[in-house]
Amino acid sequence: MDWKELEDSSTADLLEFIQGKEHFYEAAECAFKCFFLRFESELTKKCRVVAKKWGYDDITGDILSEQALSKFWNKAHLFNTKQCKSINLDKCVLFYIYRIAQRLLVDRHRGEAQESEYTGQEELVVEFPDLESLNVPKEKLKDLKAKAELMEKALDRLGPKHKIIYLTYHSYERNGKKLPRQLLKKMREELELSQTSIRVYKKESVETVNKVLEIYGSKK
Repeated sequence: MDWKELEDSSTADLLEFIQGKEHFYEAAECAFKCFFLRFESELTKKCRVVAKKWGYDDITGDILSEQALSKFWNKAHLFNTKQCKSINLDKCVLFYIYRIAQRLLVDRHRGEAQESEYTGQEELVVEFPDLESLNVPKEKLKDLKAKAELMEKALDRLGPKHKIIYLTYHSYERNGKKLPRQLLKKMREELELSQTSIRVYKKESVETVNKVLEIYGSKK
């Protein structure tokens, strides 16, 4: 199918094809190309304006526009024309994707702010910290040691990669902060894992540690 066959189609028809991509993927791809060309220019103008307000350049606005349209392609099934406040479907669609772009920009800004809190010298954490060096009461230190022992036993069930991933995230991913990009890159390279695999390992280690603490920690 040639996408040009659909370039004069209504936005409603293009949406129908896009939202039905599970059943007719090739037609959906053609429809999205028409959809992209129809909205990209106006969306880019709006994204450049909002990007400048946040201190970014036009290139960032252009990237933001493409990312928002790409995300719409992946989440098109969530768009509901019944929720449109405008009777003009094109305006409704444009506003919907613009809101996606705004959220992407907020996430980008937040991520950069978090990155600035790191020094770039962060390393993977391979072992539990030396609790003896902590300046805490003896009873508190005893509790911390007991908990750390349970956590270490839980991670030993899974393997060294799980342990490193768990400890590294536990050390740096605090108060809603994400791991810095350079540390994630180092983790992928040194552990020879994809980012998807790292997420799986993290999930497994967190679930295992929490389960062990729940079972054995309550018996103290």
